[in-house]
Amino acid sequence: NGVLSRSLNGFFESDAFLRSHDKGPAVRYFFADSGGLWGNIVAIDGVKLWRFALTRVPEAEDLSTQELDARLQAAVGRKFHYRWVGVMPWLRRELVAERYGNDKVFLAGDAAHQLSPTGGFGMNTGIGDAVDLGWKLPAVLRGWGGARLLESYEAERKPIGERNLAQATGNFRLWVTPMGQLGDGLVDALRREFETEGVQLGYRYDGSPICVPDGTPNPPDDPMRYAPTSRPGSRAPHGWLDDGRSTLDLFGQGFVLLRFAHAIPVERLASAFAIRKVPLQVFDIPDGGIARLYEAPMALIRPDGHVAWRAGGLPSDCMALVDTVRGA
Repeated sequence: NGVLSRSLNGFFESDAFLRSHDKGPAVRYFFADSGGLWGNIVAIDGVKLWRFALTRVPEAEDLSTQELDARLQAAVGRKFHYRWVGVMPWLRRELVAERYGNDKVFLAGDAAHQLSPTGGFGMNTGIGDAVDLGWKLPAVLRGWGGARLLESYEAERKPIGERNLAQATGNFRLWVTPMGQLGDGLVDALRREFETEGVQLGYRYDGSPICVPDGTPNPPDDPMRYAPTSRPGSRAPHGWLDDGRSTLDLFGQGFVLLRFAHAIPVERLASAFAIRKVPLQVFDIPDGGIARLYEAPMALIRPDGHVAWRAGGLPSDCMALVDTVRGA
């Protein structure tokens, strides 16, 4: 059933909590012993509403209010005035669906994957599912999406679900790993949970059937750091345009061809898109800095902002390229 642990959230109101300790105001307070982190208190409104979370609740244990009182007071180190607002036990899971869908029904969000919240990847992973399906379903309904376009949903998104789940579970296991010492060791363990730019922005669709590889090696998948790249399958990099827009503002309405060398003719490719009735816009970008960021004279961007193809010139068979990226 994919259960990692039984957890419990207790919500309490208190005007006295911040005065009950000498740690100063914070968004989150962690509590640890030799067995690792066992609980935390998170500010809900930053004034008087707080969440007390227990991360290691034995399966047979059904905490009474008195036992929860004892644990809260043990965490803070003294008695103080508070009032319980609600108590919510919950299960921490690590699950990814065997299948993400078929030709009629597709899973997205928590129906497709359930992740430990250590890292906060659940919502972003689900939004990524919706963005991926959000251009493929209309493409098929409007007639220009190919017969295999919807099959690419699972091929692209299931590996990301598994990737993000592994990172979230790894973060949680660091929480409950026995710690010989606190201080730097604890900080390093928690940094992995909060410094997650690579997880959130660096996901890419390596091996996607609707992206055209260019033969470049896979860059490292660093969960903590995001390195922009236009390698096919990756999120197209952001760069500021002369009119104040981002390159990202150009994406979302069909395919976009970014051309950094105006002398390259693109009529054959545009004609192939037109014949297949696939929406395409061509943008000439003379900015040298953005050109270096994109690493190629031309880049073809999908409606979801991921790079489908890049090259220094047109392929010999433009129609084959169009059919690949539309899932035909």
